[in-house]
Amino acid sequence: GLFQRAIIQSGSALSSWAVNYQPVKYTSMLADKVGCNVLDTVDMVDCLRQKSAKELVEQDIQPARYHVAFGPVIDGDVIPDDPEILMEQGEFLNYDIMLGVNQGEGLKFVEGVVDPEDGVSGSDFDYSVSNFVDNLYGYPEGKDTLRETIKFMYTDWADRDNPETRRKTLVALFTDHQWVEPSVVTADLHARYGSPTYFYAFYHHCQSLMKPAWSDAAHGDEVPYVFGIPMIGPTDLFPCNFSKNDVMLSAVVMTYWTNFAKTGDPNKPVPQDTKFIHTKANRFEEVAWSKYNP
Repeated sequence: GLFQRAIIQSGSALSSWAVNYQPVKYTSMLADKVGCNVLDTVDMVDCLRQKSAKELVEQDIQPARYHVAFGPVIDGDVIPDDPEILMEQGEFLNYDIMLGVNQGEGLKFVEGVVDPEDGVSGSDFDYSVSNFVDNLYGYPEGKDTLRETIKFMYTDWADRDNPETRRKTLVALFTDHQWVEPSVVTADLHARYGSPTYFYAFYHHCQSLMKPAWSDAAHGDEVPYVFGIPMIGPTDLFPCNFSKNDVMLSAVVMTYWTNFAKTGDPNKPVPQDTKFIHTKANRFEEVAWSKYNP
């Protein structure tokens, strides 16, 4: 085949934003903005093909929250069925996968819902949970029970009146639902067939003024370490104050990632050592990354 293994960073085909389940809706919205609002879909597509790429991408098409406007579509051909069904059927059992999440992925959604600098008020927390349920589940019977259950599970009852604690648990809610749970289910379904599966949780992030001081490792914070940015210093894209620990961690990550790309095992052929570019002791030198066990 074209490939034998994949590294899946901070995402899964099972996330709510991974697949576009309403392609006609969003295509019609785009068509309306560029003067192609005709009823016949064949004519609509012909009209859209006459537009320049620049004109199409300049249009502001906003999807429902936690969803995607233009993404993969289950067309019965390239994507023959729902990704979860394909995984349950073992369609990907011949591929090695390494996947994982960052500790604070949900920062993306907290920043968009409330002003998090001084924590989250009780009313903002309630609104965020209600908005979350409405956008993902609509208005099903039992919605109130679902909303109250989520609020109960993501309230730190030992510190329930602390706005900073509410902010932390709200980030955890979005992280768990949008990244952790889909990734864990993906790993479970893949490992069920005995296919090599490795899972990571990334907790570190560089020091930067681009993010709130209180935030954990957010979406994309592992990227500079994968590409060795700490070894060359700050860039426009990653304006971080990289430390010696950052350099060491980047060498560790690159070794794991490239090993997996070569062999399907992050532990070999190159061992973790202190001879590369490390300026501090490598605490991963004696660590063996075990296969994921569902």
